[in-house]
Amino acid sequence: MVCVDSSGPMNSLAERLLKGGSDHGEPHIKQVYFRQFLPVSPKVQFDLVVGAFSLSELSSQSEREETLFTLWRKTSNYLVLVENGTKEGHHILMEARTALLAKQEQTVYDSRRPTVFAPCSHELACPKLSQLPTVPCNFNQFYNPLPLPWNPDRQTERFSYLILSRTSLVGADGSGECGGWARLIAPVLRRPRHVHCQMCCSTGELKRVVVTASRHGRDVYRCARNSDWGDQLPLMQPEECN
Repeated sequence: MVCVDSSGPMNSLAERLLKGGSDHGEPHIKQVYFRQFLPVSPKVQFDLVVGAFSLSELSSQSEREETLFTLWRKTSNYLVLVENGTKEGHHILMEARTALLAKQEQTVYDSRRPTVFAPCSHELACPKLSQLPTVPCNFNQFYNPLPLPWNPDRQTERFSYLILSRTSLVGADGSGECGGWARLIAPVLRRPRHVHCQMCCSTGELKRVVVTASRHGRDVYRCARNSDWGDQLPLMQPEECN
């Protein structure tokens, strides 16, 4: 594992934390290396490349695009981008999505085109940007903060993410990940004998669907009832997203 941060002090702090706060202790995770710069050679690629809260630190679109293509050149399989779950974070990720899907560098070292793995269930324009421009596409994650007197035992962080792949993921119906399953983009509202779901469908549309056992079948109904914000649902036919 190679961790890259342009700040030398941040790398030193991360390495010290990995050793339990000691400069000379054994790291809790082996074979983790810290660098200030990515490997120069375009032939050096990694199975998984993660850019967390990095693009939002760059002031211009050209800088973000240059960094994005640098990360993509280093990607052999999956590129994961994470930003704050704000309107700005969502816009930055959609900007990155558009750049990688629509543009191509002058010199191409890996000809495999990018495909969207998650969270989008399609490669069309983001429907939230056009229909709900003030509501970002984000998700919740619970975590345990530092054990300080003023911190609660559990907190929630809202984030936006984008995963792109160099592997073509085609379902039986010709669609992408999981055969075009819809993505839950809001908390599931569970009611007696029915479930309210807000979803982004493989057709590129936002839909509110009431899932019942009589209409969608017992398996899909149970799946929806036990699903949560961010999960996918096996609503594969376009009419089911109406």
